Amino acid sequence: MNPTPAVDSQVGPSTSPGWTAERTLPVDLRAGTAARSWLRGLFGPDCPLREEFLLVVSELLGNCAEHGGGGKVSLSVVHGGDRVWGRLVHHAPPTGKPVLRGDVTAQTELLLAAAGPAVPPEELAEDGRGLFVVQMLCAEYEHVSGPGSSVTQWAMTGCRCFR
Repeated sequence: MNPTPAVDSQVGPSTSPGWTAERTLPVDLRAGTAARSWLRGLFGPDCPLREEFLLVVSELLGNCAEHGGGGKVSLSVVHGGDRVWGRLVHHAPPTGKPVLRGDVTAQTELLLAAAGPAVPPEELAEDGRGLFVVQMLCAEYEHVSGPGSSVTQWAMTGCRCFR
């Protein structure tokens, strides 16, 4: 069992046993590195969802940097029971929209076969698979953009840290 880590601030409902944490980061290409370092310390090495959660956070922060027009993001994490929940709020109006597009490879075809007909193969590219992979890794995923911010929420299941 992981001990409760020190966190920047507490957020969300109590997860006993478990933990919640939140951090605000600038939107730039270094945000992913800072977030991964922070999260590795929170999760500890034995969490079976840690690396996949870090991958999801990296992709989402990269999309904010590429498509989001600067500003700051708030990253919230709730880890308890058999789940890890994430919430990323980008406090800036979106300047573009990440899309899935381009050429299809054998790896993409395998991912599409597993996911079903939701995304046409011709809309995937080497640089457009991140959101597709995020959706494949998450048990729940939702993204909502508004005029002044965007919010992405997701959940991953299968954790055994707090049983």
